[in-house]
Amino acid sequence: MQFVRNSSGLVKNASLTDAMMLNIANMGAGLAIFIGISPYIVKGAVLWLASLITFLITLPLVFLYTFFIIEIHRTGGDYVWLSRKLNGKIGSIMGIALAFNMPPYFALSAFFSVAAINTVLEVIGTLNHEKALLNLANTVFVNPYSPSITLTQEILIYILAAIAFAIIIGINILKPKWGFSLVTALGTLAILGTIVAMIELGINVQDFHSKISTFLTDFNLTPSTYTGPTFSLPATIYMIPYFASFAYIWLYAGPAVSAEIKSERGIKYNIILGSLLTLFLITVPFYLLCIAGGYGFNFSLFPTETYNFWSVAIALAENQALQWFIGISLISWEFFVMAFGVIVFARYVFAFSFDRLFPEIFSRLNKSSSPVYAHLLDFAVTLVFLAVPIISPEGVQALYSYTPLAIAYLFLVSLAGIKFSLEGKKRIGMLISSILSAAFMIFMGYEAFTNPYFGVISNGQPFWPGIAYVLSLIGLGIVIYVASKEYNLRRGINIDLNYKEIPPE
Repeated sequence: MQFVRNSSGLVKNASLTDAMMLNIANMGAGLAIFIGISPYIVKGAVLWLASLITFLITLPLVFLYTFFIIEIHRTGGDYVWLSRKLNGKIGSIMGIALAFNMPPYFALSAFFSVAAINTVLEVIGTLNHEKALLNLANTVFVNPYSPSITLTQEILIYILAAIAFAIIIGINILKPKWGFSLVTALGTLAILGTIVAMIELGINVQDFHSKISTFLTDFNLTPSTYTGPTFSLPATIYMIPYFASFAYIWLYAGPAVSAEIKSERGIKYNIILGSLLTLFLITVPFYLLCIAGGYGFNFSLFPTETYNFWSVAIALAENQALQWFIGISLISWEFFVMAFGVIVFARYVFAFSFDRLFPEIFSRLNKSSSPVYAHLLDFAVTLVFLAVPIISPEGVQALYSYTPLAIAYLFLVSLAGIKFSLEGKKRIGMLISSILSAAFMIFMGYEAFTNPYFGVISNGQPFWPGIAYVLSLIGLGIVIYVASKEYNLRRGINIDLNYKEIPPE
């Protein structure tokens, strides 16, 4: 085995494909074309074009992360960049805040993954008149978004989500390499299914309306007459923050495990390849829907959420086996996201422990070189947040306020890039990327505090649960940093000296 560093014990298990798949899961393309973006469309917005523009605007961030990962590939990724190249205190506090922003997101992904299962069961069951599938959809895998869901059904969803998460955690504890393999396997299935769904939609463009009519009838969907522009540049630009916040700005996965990537090619290309594939997986489906259904037709049906890329592709499939393959690939996207999260969160916690921000037990590895206690912490925290949808619908809305914190974090990463690029040897490309990224994050910050989509404002007023959630994460970072500094000073250790060097390796 080739160890990353004798004192850490982490092993170089990740291939270029593994790292790329982690990034693709981080950006969640398959969920963006599910019900993540299209229900929020505004008149004149062209979704496939908005996706393309968003990718181009976020390219400087992609390049910045690529510059950083090539120069500093360490466990914890951007936490190390921030704490070493901007400021140790800020990097520690914001690194902890961002890391503990992850379990709520993964908990929500686990809880609401049932929505994908419900969609697959309902569409296939309805189109094929399968009562058993419809019964499963109405009793076991009930749509969590349904206002008529009962407490018993919510508890059942909690148990199913917890079991799924426990299995993924267990695989990573048994062998880290299996964790990477699981992500790659789920990603491969999810991506192949998405491509098959694109092909299915593409070959039915000419007679789309006649073939989709049965689906519309079965689900009581009636397209309304559309009056308005079929293209508006301002409306299309308005959708950019939606695409950015749901997909294109999430780049921390590959860097977080970069010390475990086996090859130089893996270090250099995992971020850009993951971003390009995400562009393809989001833009092409929306483009195909646009040319097949027509603007007004899609616009009137997108808000129903029942009509989306995945349900349409299943409806157009020629046989039930193909319907199931497409449906299972949608479900795979949900578990793909959970599987990447288990790996990445543990690496951040490992890095914190290595820097003595967290107790040393969290950087302790088992015989298989797995950070077992970091994984168990992830499981415990996720189980807590899994209960939020059951306890408080308003609490769920607050948990969706994770994007403003990420925007602030990425702005700081951009500042770190500016500072680093001005040190020592000339890094003109990195400097330009950092400045452009910082400018885009200022724009995203404005959007975060003016658009209800981001969870910190509602009906023109501050949404205090969302704001409290963001501030509590930053407060958690401050408390942990101060407590760790004081505890270690009593032992004669100044943890701020960690930030004078590059490890965790």
